[in-house]
Amino acid sequence: MMKIAPDDIIVIGSGVIRPEGVMVQNDGTVLAADARGQIATIRPDGYTSFYGNVGGTPNGICLDEQGNCIIANIGNGQCQSLVRDGTHTVLMTEANGKRMPTPNFPFLDRKGRLWVSNSSYRASIEDALQYPAPDGCIVLIEERQPRIVAEGITFANGVALNADETRLYIAATMDRVIWEYTIGTDGSLRSPLAYGPNPLPELGYPDGIAFDEAGNLWIAFPALNAIGFITTEGELVMALEDPKGIIFKKPTNICFGWKNLETAFIGSLGGTGIPCFQVPYPGMRLVHQSKD
Repeated sequence: MMKIAPDDIIVIGSGVIRPEGVMVQNDGTVLAADARGQIATIRPDGYTSFYGNVGGTPNGICLDEQGNCIIANIGNGQCQSLVRDGTHTVLMTEANGKRMPTPNFPFLDRKGRLWVSNSSYRASIEDALQYPAPDGCIVLIEERQPRIVAEGITFANGVALNADETRLYIAATMDRVIWEYTIGTDGSLRSPLAYGPNPLPELGYPDGIAFDEAGNLWIAFPALNAIGFITTEGELVMALEDPKGIIFKKPTNICFGWKNLETAFIGSLGGTGIPCFQVPYPGMRLVHQSKD
């Protein structure tokens, strides 16, 4: 697989603050988290508007089959569902009697179950990053009931399931590793194994992750201003590197959309728009993405 050249990247949208999470609707509209407690909508022509008033700091996002935007709000400790008319409901603030102060990323599977990473039991993100400890977890919300299904993760971050939804992958950012769990029939997570290099490269702190249909697991590396992927053989390939931060501004998430899901879209901590580029293999289809 060839490396992607910076000249192959375009940036769409403008005026977004901290577009950490990103998703693409069937009609080609890109949704991105915005630090002002709202969601940005970016049309393919770049026109940007905003909706919602969810407070806090929206972080990772995903979409359900009705097009509602599910938000892991790392700023106010809520997992939320935002309707296009701007109303929202709270899906989770705690699990197993424990407060979940740092929801980071949500992933909705085909059974209607929502998997949410909680980076740390500490409310201070800065504290969790400066003094890493294995106090992150994964929460499964099933039939509106949240429960902890994995603990002991050092800054739990991006979440992805494989194509047949038998395994869950979580970026343990401060350990520089991707963990792979086997999913039990009851939603339990078992037998975590390192997926790909352990540890990942120096400064290779993994953030958002997403599969393409060939089985490559794409990873955003904010500290490296780079995007890479782990092949099915477990090799890490750095597909796009921007060490000077000319285009990437601390990339945090990746998703796929537009025609045949052949375009990747990148969320970030420091950008004001969404970089996008053609990928060698289409993205793995998510629950909200209908077949053309």
